[in-house]
Amino acid sequence: MITYLKQPRLDHPQLLIAWPGMGYVASKTVSYLVDSLEAERFAFIHPGDYFSPSSVVVEDSVARIPSLPASNFYFWKNPYSGSDLIFFLGDSQPSTPLQFRMAREVLGLAARMNVFRLWTFAAAPAPIQHKDTPRVWGVANHVSLKEYLIGQNVDMLEMGNISGLNGLLIGVASQTGISGICLLGEIPYYTVNLENPRAAWSVLHLLQTLLSLRIDFHSLEDDIKKFDREISRIGKKTQETMETFIHSDEDSMEFGGLVEDEEEEEEEEEESKPLSDTARLRIEELFRQVKQDPLRAPRLKEELDKWGVYHIYEDRFLDLFRRGEAG
Repeated sequence: MITYLKQPRLDHPQLLIAWPGMGYVASKTVSYLVDSLEAERFAFIHPGDYFSPSSVVVEDSVARIPSLPASNFYFWKNPYSGSDLIFFLGDSQPSTPLQFRMAREVLGLAARMNVFRLWTFAAAPAPIQHKDTPRVWGVANHVSLKEYLIGQNVDMLEMGNISGLNGLLIGVASQTGISGICLLGEIPYYTVNLENPRAAWSVLHLLQTLLSLRIDFHSLEDDIKKFDREISRIGKKTQETMETFIHSDEDSMEFGGLVEDEEEEEEEEEESKPLSDTARLRIEELFRQVKQDPLRAPRLKEELDKWGVYHIYEDRFLDLFRRGEAG
């Protein structure tokens, strides 16, 4: 159920929607617009319709039921030429059986507010580095919108799927006659679990053109600098951790070990550990899980590295993302 705190009168409104997903690209994009445009909250979906607590929070030895995830609507009156905007921000995606129902509820507000176009956002994992400028891919739920995006020089995602509500919503919208677009910002494979402000920056720059917006990017650029520092810190920490597993020459001699030359070490690194039937089944199960939930990709990569077989499965692993797996 949606509760309305206000009944704003909007001109030719468009609706921008986001739930958390890989790289938090959707959430970062919409939340940044809500904050920078100082959009006003005017409605919300009752959290108890979609969420229930599964644990308690303990503070100072006292347990309490945590707050449920919020699902809020905001509006912004455009002082320039162009559409007024409505924003939806969900703190969390409900369980899969409830996602279609929530999509219909959001679209119910869109119909009531006479929204003529809606936008969702997602991440597109790609073989890029975190300092590369991400590309933005477009998907439309109607042929005319596809032609519009092509005319705006937007790269189109030819095939694949977009997981979760950020993708599902434009599909449900097509059934209700509301036109919809999803913009996907590229993120490196190795940052799928980190908020990626650089991907949001790319999406917002495109939106600025498509929606004729004026966006101040200074705060987002500060977030990008912090993101780069965090990736560097994680990389340095990983390198330090790996070095603890490498014995020094003195340690090797002390324990009677032999130090091999570099060529022998490289040959050994290329060798795979024998895979047991259990390990093979575990890897296949992880591939299946990643197809359902791309956020599990790091766990699959870890398992392949553990057995030294990533080079064997590399093409298959990357194909999970090359074929448009996004979220």
